[in-house]
Amino acid sequence: MGNIRNGSMGLLLAAAMLCGIGAGCAATDVKNEIVADVNGEGIRVVELREFLGIRGGYTTAAEVPVEKKKEALDRLVGGRLLAQEARAKGLDNTDEFRAQMQQNEQDILITALLQKEIESKVKVSGSDVKEEAKKRMEAEKKLDEKEAEARAGKAVYEKGVRKVQEELIALAKKEAPPSVDKEMLEKIGKGEKVGDDAAIAMAGAEKVTYGEVKRILQAIVASAHGNEDLSRNKVAIERILDRELTKRALIGQAKKQGVEGSKWMAEVRKETERILLINVLAEKEILKGVVVTDKDIEATYKEHAEKFVRDGKKIPLEKIKGEIREFVTTNMKRKAIELYIEGLKRKARITVNEAVLSKV
Repeated sequence: MGNIRNGSMGLLLAAAMLCGIGAGCAATDVKNEIVADVNGEGIRVVELREFLGIRGGYTTAAEVPVEKKKEALDRLVGGRLLAQEARAKGLDNTDEFRAQMQQNEQDILITALLQKEIESKVKVSGSDVKEEAKKRMEAEKKLDEKEAEARAGKAVYEKGVRKVQEELIALAKKEAPPSVDKEMLEKIGKGEKVGDDAAIAMAGAEKVTYGEVKRILQAIVASAHGNEDLSRNKVAIERILDRELTKRALIGQAKKQGVEGSKWMAEVRKETERILLINVLAEKEILKGVVVTDKDIEATYKEHAEKFVRDGKKIPLEKIKGEIREFVTTNMKRKAIELYIEGLKRKARITVNEAVLSKV
């Protein structure tokens, strides 16, 4: 139930590899069978496989114990219930939700483009899998054929995905060549005045302004609970520019390929909406009563006293109070969400197809 953060190319590429959130996965095998139904909304095998760490849901999770599969499915069911509850409360019609969706529009478009490319270009042949499995069995003598082929299938698929990603980014940058105004960067680094509307880089005809870069850097520092000013840090600025120029180029490529309004766009948007709805519900209702007091921190400090020792001496509470507060807050939030889900389960219609679960 994580957040979608605006502007992270790493997350975008990872999201695109999770083929199950798009319509692009093959419909000819078990991947698209419904393993559970939550109030009339299905959870597909591919989603569960991905939750278990199998990118694209390409291979089975035969090596994963049944109990682990059930635990993962239970968490997916919880996510469905939370998103459904958020809609029932009308949170999808709030300004807050609409603003968050707007912030993620570019990410949705890029992820949809990557999924489109992966679906059309990543092909895994049986011969490639067998060849890779053979290498693994030779390197690891105790590895049986079934396990070797499962690992090989993942490896071959992921290799194909990486190749598609690299080629797509290269094409996008070729058609929208990136350029950075080095002179402007020097001025910024020296502390000279540069306006927020000044273009400090271009991707084709698309510009990246100093103001945009500053806002991104400020958000990164804030998310890390820091107060450092990176707006004059050339290394940090160049990293942000590289990411933003890549995004601009990919957005241009997505529009050129007609991804807007496509089935891939619709599916990525659907998954994004679900995640954001869960976040809004958590913030507005589930977690609003979570308050960590000094007594909670002191109790945790005493309960786990053996962990707060350095060089044989107990670390004073005041030195680690912030870390303990964060730990306690995280645990309290997790428990609040689990309790809320349990309440939703009691009034929900949930069915699990055990026959399909055995194929996961």
